[in-house]
Amino acid sequence: MHLKVTTLIGAGMGICAGMGGCETAPHALKKVLASKNMQFDNILDYSGERNDMPELKQYFTNLANLTSSAVQNGDLPIVIGGDHSIAIGTWSGVSSALNICDETLGLIWIDAHMDSHTPETSPSQNIHGMPVATLLGHGYQELNSILNSNPKIKPDNIILIGIRSYEDGEAKLLAKLGTKVYYNYDVDTHGFTKIFNESVSYLSGNVDKLGLSIDLDGFDPEDIPGVGTPVDGGVNFNAFLDELRQINLNNVVAIEIAECNPTLDNTNKTLNSVMQILDVINYRVVEYNSQLDGVV
Repeated sequence: MHLKVTTLIGAGMGICAGMGGCETAPHALKKVLASKNMQFDNILDYSGERNDMPELKQYFTNLANLTSSAVQNGDLPIVIGGDHSIAIGTWSGVSSALNICDETLGLIWIDAHMDSHTPETSPSQNIHGMPVATLLGHGYQELNSILNSNPKIKPDNIILIGIRSYEDGEAKLLAKLGTKVYYNYDVDTHGFTKIFNESVSYLSGNVDKLGLSIDLDGFDPEDIPGVGTPVDGGVNFNAFLDELRQINLNNVVAIEIAECNPTLDNTNKTLNSVMQILDVINYRVVEYNSQLDGVV
């Protein structure tokens, strides 16, 4: 079996959110990574305008090409941004790479928001509130046709966890499509561990590979304050790390960390939380490769 190599991709995108700052995340992380002898393989910065659709399409296509190439090489792309519009590029690339091998993608989406608006339903018109709908094949044609014209994921192959802020239009779309949503009260009632494991188990029985899209505002703002749209409550960060330490890495094809906004956190607590996630992933990758080598 192929040894896993992480490919770290910075997505310097912030203009698709309601406020700026997320675009600085990869650059703010560079010094922290250097202190651990780590570095980004690529950083993509967006320099276009908010509503420049050709420029946005090109940016997301460039990001998709990076994740697609990493997956085709058998590597593990980790994309760090950046507002959550980056998911359009991240998962378009991953899905397209899997399609080449006739494999399917399942996605666990941890978030405070549904991110399932279309231009017709969005009050703000912020594209970081549209990536789920886009990946499902709805919304802007320029963005839901990145690399190919097919929807990048099936409605029953994505599960949203931690949702607690949304509008009727996006909720109706997901209900119509039959997409599973675990609201924050579900997490409070049943516990994150149970819901996460049920989601992994369900998707693993229906798809070939799993992806994790982690919006930092999905967690409790007390744990991670540096996000542009914080919502009270949320997934316990330590509970998430515990599950990340145990997930079957053989099935995980890519990981995304979005909505890191260092400009809103002068304590560096948010950047440190991102590094905690990376530390767990790196430890698991070393452990995975050691097992393949017969060391453990």
